[in-house]
Amino acid sequence: MSWQQENRQDSADGKFSVEIQVDGKGHFRYVLSAWTGAAPEDEGALGDGIWTVEEISGLYGWRLPCRNDALRALRLRQTNE
Repeated sequence: MSWQQENRQDSADGKFSVEIQVDGKGHFRYVLSAWTGAAPEDEGALGDGIWTVEEISGLYGWRLPCRNDALRALRLRQTNE
């Protein structure tokens, strides 16, 4: 199954991102990622840091519920930091 990015929303502080994805069959999901900055000793290998996947949702049959849950997950992640 091949997933294509449809939309991306970044948190205000730039530490989190949620991406809405769609496959060829009309299923939707979201992927919540967090930015992990590199330690000074890792900057050569990692650059400034890397995005790590925190959560991948289940499948949605409609875009709107997926979008609503994705934005809710982003808000919850921001408030827990």
